[in-house]
Amino acid sequence: MGLHNYLVFVRKLNNMGRWATEFMHQRTTVSEHSFLVAQIGQMLALIEEENGGTVDWGRLFKKLINHDVIESITGDILSTTKYKNPEVADALGIIEKELAEETFFAGMEQPYRSLYRNLLFDGKDDSLEGQILRAADNIDALMECIFEVRLNNTRPFEEKYHMILGRLKESGLVSVKYFITNVLPGLVADSGKLTKKTSKGENDESGYTA
Repeated sequence: MGLHNYLVFVRKLNNMGRWATEFMHQRTTVSEHSFLVAQIGQMLALIEEENGGTVDWGRLFKKLINHDVIESITGDILSTTKYKNPEVADALGIIEKELAEETFFAGMEQPYRSLYRNLLFDGKDDSLEGQILRAADNIDALMECIFEVRLNNTRPFEEKYHMILGRLKESGLVSVKYFITNVLPGLVADSGKLTKKTSKGENDESGYTA
């Protein structure tokens, strides 16, 4: 047990695939997803700063790289399951913390036990950094859907694309609005099944009709 045990578990993320219940042509591992979320979060943070926002970069990167570490114990729990209702989300949150205590922290020496305990949970809070993490997590899932649709894996990824995009459109972040307007059109340019609906929405290059 101890810090070495933590590293052993984190390496398991290299082999844990996302979207476990769906057929995929290109399945991303949780560790690949975490790296991409960090890159997307960095991009969003730069856009926020260019528009007058103040980003705590240390806090942001701690949130970005640690947000899915607990999945080295639980596996990738689908968000549609985890957030089915508040009771399920609360119960899973309690279970995750109990498992982390048993697996990570019980044998970890101080002060690292307290430091890591503070790193692994509550990443998606209401701070600017927490909102960026939430958006970056959704954007990477959106991109996974885009690439699957491009490979003609339209069901269920076309529907998931629109659902996630609808969630992003509810964000108040300047960077997310910039992403939807200026970055997303380039990502979906070769995905005809996503862009064909554009004419139904007013000035909606993303292919999503609210």
